Amino acid sequence: MRLCTFVLTGEGRDRQRAGVIMDEKVYELKSPRTMATVVFEGIEQSGLESSGNGHEISEVVLGAPLPRPGKIVATIVNTRAMLGGDDVQLDRPRLDMKAASAVIGPGEKIVVPSTGIRPEVELAAIVGKRISRATADAAVRSFFGYTILNDVTAPRDSRDDAYEAYRRDRMSGEIRRTTLRGPLFRSKNHDTFCPMGPCIATPDERRDWSDVHMTTKFDGELVQDGSTSEYLFSPERIASYVSSFLTLEPGDVVSCGSVGWTPSALGSLDPTEYVLPAREGTIELEIQGIGKLSNPVSAEA
Repeated sequence: MRLCTFVLTGEGRDRQRAGVIMDEKVYELKSPRTMATVVFEGIEQSGLESSGNGHEISEVVLGAPLPRPGKIVATIVNTRAMLGGDDVQLDRPRLDMKAASAVIGPGEKIVVPSTGIRPEVELAAIVGKRISRATADAAVRSFFGYTILNDVTAPRDSRDDAYEAYRRDRMSGEIRRTTLRGPLFRSKNHDTFCPMGPCIATPDERRDWSDVHMTTKFDGELVQDGSTSEYLFSPERIASYVSSFLTLEPGDVVSCGSVGWTPSALGSLDPTEYVLPAREGTIELEIQGIGKLSNPVSAEA
């Protein structure tokens, strides 16, 4: 099933409620509750019975399906395309974090700094059960469902945050002055830099997420085109690895990394250098089995 958070058209966001999308209608869940409560209770305990005759999609405004997650663990460079070549190997996932306060929903505006952004389409797993030091099999059983996450990034920030320090050279053993890459935190955590949605697809909706198509378009132009089959580490392997040192809890999100850029978009740039054209427009992400996540972009005042 596909679960969502919504308000009726004309209502304020303080009236958010959890619902089920069926046959192009949205049905509110019985006994009003938030999606966070549904995730915490689990599908079996919640029952997820809907009430009423439902609302036409045109009568509702979808929000981020989980408006305020717990931790958002974001996997970086999880495909060969994002590493930049087939000859590069990773022995374990590489991770960063996004702030829950950066989450926005479908249709909400991404505010773009003057240095530009790049969108990154990612499959994100919603954790539904507490796991610590879990195997991959236990991790996948803990997932409540899957959604689309746009890991919006301002690449210039991490370049500007580079710094010099004295470090030991791995080859010579000499301690020397070295320029180090800046951390990614600022580049990935501006307000509005974490669109999520449009729904959460529960495991019964699709059992196998190992080869689903995923794309990004900007004003209709295809800029990312790939599949989860390109992931070096599957969602369950990532969650298992994270749980080996950090307990994951219901409502946490594990985002699994993005695919590469189309040749026409990337040109001669490396994957970390791409930014969208400097104009307002609409970013549309799509992942097979979940739907489309669309957000307008607007320049920062």
